Amino acid sequence: MLEVVVEAGGAPEDAAELMRGVALAACRAEGVPEADACARIVNDHEMRRLNAASRGVDRATDVLSFPMVKYPSGTARDNARALARETDPETGRAYIGDIAISIDRARAQAAEYGHALERELGFLTAHAMLHLLGYDHERDADERAMRAMEENVLSQLNLSRDRDMSDDALFALAAEAMESAYAPYSGFKVGACVLAADGRTFAGCNVENASYGASICAERSAVVRAVSEGAREIVAIAVAAERTAAWPCGACRQVINEFASPDARLIVGRANGPCETVPFKEIFPRSFGPKDLTYRGEE
Repeated sequence: MLEVVVEAGGAPEDAAELMRGVALAACRAEGVPEADACARIVNDHEMRRLNAASRGVDRATDVLSFPMVKYPSGTARDNARALARETDPETGRAYIGDIAISIDRARAQAAEYGHALERELGFLTAHAMLHLLGYDHERDADERAMRAMEENVLSQLNLSRDRDMSDDALFALAAEAMESAYAPYSGFKVGACVLAADGRTFAGCNVENASYGASICAERSAVVRAVSEGAREIVAIAVAAERTAAWPCGACRQVINEFASPDARLIVGRANGPCETVPFKEIFPRSFGPKDLTYRGEE
């Protein structure tokens, strides 16, 4: 649970509830149990003091994170033992660190980006929580992974900074989903991530079966997950594979078509490599779909 201490004026009334929701979503996205942390909402003056004391930087920043858990490699999901060492036996939760957010910076940035203060506060909380969970942005690859996770967390709460998520961010989520693929027979792992019209994202991977016909492709896995969560319109779907670009098979194209918006886009490529974006209708022209089953009755 995230303890929120409001030390400066100007924060939304529901700031604490919002930030706790983001913190919980971050843990869920990382695939780890809920953890404990403390967040302070401060003004620029206090943030400047914290920066000077902790980093030797004489200026205010929007957010600071102070991780308590040392992850030998990877992030929290890869270091269950490290989390276990910090777990309180009474609460069953690990204390992972502290956060400070400048409400002055948050307000200024919300105005600059043209969105609500709540959305900016949610983003800063997600960014800070991911630092506590072992993410960083020193290298380009790490920054892409962290950005994808930020979008994942925010989309769970309908707080995505950009409902039209960048293709790179969506593709990074697909590449992450690929790591969970079950492909003992083909050895060909694929991940997919659907972007719904309401800004939420839904990831899936290929799951093979000894009875080959019972296997399911990553694209259908992601679409089924999206539909089961109430999404009914797909604006984009990214597909990432290990060794080469994996364009959707015919069955997947038909399933995607059932829920694709007229201008839906498809992002395909090799994980850790370049990706290509094309309109979905370009790879599935003259398709058969719901529109073809609209009966007008006899005239």
